[in-house]
Amino acid sequence: MDSNTYMGMSSNIDKKLEELVKELSQSNNQEIFSFEYENQKYWLKRARATKSNLIHKLFYKLTSIDILLPVESKSDKESLNFETTKIARLKEKGIKTPNIALKNEEFFVLEDSGKMVNSYIRKRDITKEKMYYYIDLMLKELALIHNNKEFHGGAQARNFIYKEGKVTVIDFEDSFDESISLETLQFRDLILFLLSLTKTRSSFELDYDFIINEYIKLVPQNKEFRKKLKKLANKISFLITLSQNKFIKKIIGRDGEGFFKLFTILQNLKG
Repeated sequence: MDSNTYMGMSSNIDKKLEELVKELSQSNNQEIFSFEYENQKYWLKRARATKSNLIHKLFYKLTSIDILLPVESKSDKESLNFETTKIARLKEKGIKTPNIALKNEEFFVLEDSGKMVNSYIRKRDITKEKMYYYIDLMLKELALIHNNKEFHGGAQARNFIYKEGKVTVIDFEDSFDESISLETLQFRDLILFLLSLTKTRSSFELDYDFIINEYIKLVPQNKEFRKKLKKLANKISFLITLSQNKFIKKIIGRDGEGFFKLFTILQNLKG
């Protein structure tokens, strides 16, 4: 590895960190793993190709549901370059993304930004106050992305990292065909975000009406998303009805249940 391909940190620290990362990358074949260096936690993420499988593409063609929009096929190196470039671009726009400590053609290393928001909002004993505290932080960061004419691509709660009252956004490897409009990609972001909230284990039901309204307050140019969500839910009403079948429930599993739970809620949105 040529040390000139790395970026971030001072040259002296870079050299030591570079040597450690070389060793770790050879001894650990995981795609993503954490390690510590001088009391700082880091994450190494290997370059990996992105693509949607044939079943995914077929379901999108049959249903035209935005959440099923196939990702763009990219090689591992293309994917790495796309993600690291996007992380840097978003950071320049004031969006909280992780600091890239090192980078080469095989992997990049990020400074740790805290714990996944999922680890907080999936606790059974979480209070409403805490739940909406985390949702508010995530919405503000997602809104900042959208207001800067960007999209996330994987806006689930697991890709928002919390530490000391701040949320950092991660995982930007997914891209889409240039023919797909920014509005469509932002709408997909919102659906993914809402869908990820169906996986909480709280003792209370979330107010999706409120959450969607809060998003629209933050991103007023997307005020039509509320109607679009309800329209999409009505469009697949036959699938929602089918999902109530006991046999179908067994096939679709927990993720499928969350999907249809969300769209049942969206069908009943006010207005």
